[in-house]
Amino acid sequence: MKPAGFEIPVLRSCAESGTNLFLMNRLLLFFIISAAFPYALFASDSLPFPVSLGGQAAKDGTPFAKIENPVAADAELAVESKSDMIIVNVNMVTAKNEPVQDSTPAVILLQGKTKTNIDKTMDGKKLPAGNYIMSVVSEGKTASILFTIK
Repeated sequence: MKPAGFEIPVLRSCAESGTNLFLMNRLLLFFIISAAFPYALFASDSLPFPVSLGGQAAKDGTPFAKIENPVAADAELAVESKSDMIIVNVNMVTAKNEPVQDSTPAVILLQGKTKTNIDKTMDGKKLPAGNYIMSVVSEGKTASILFTIK
């Protein structure tokens, strides 16, 4: 029989440690979420790195970034990236930003540089006037940008 007030110190210590560990895990999780929240609030999905076209910086948006004003068919494309290879796919879209049926995407490669003109496509064809979405792939990320050629 155990006398009143008798405890086994090892068991009590383990129980308190379990409770403390549980509380510490919850507190750590709270701090991680608190630290990540501002980053998630200001993080950009459509524009992970700066891109400009025809001297206009792309404005971040949802779900796509956008070049506000129409650009010339030979507008300069500038990508702020440290990557040696930047791949640009340009697809014609409708006014509702849906892909145009039977249109062929244009591909532009930037090797060892961060600037080029959008008429420097792999097939050598100029892009006609219209609405486009440009996917710029660099540093393992993709910037998706809507623009219009006048």
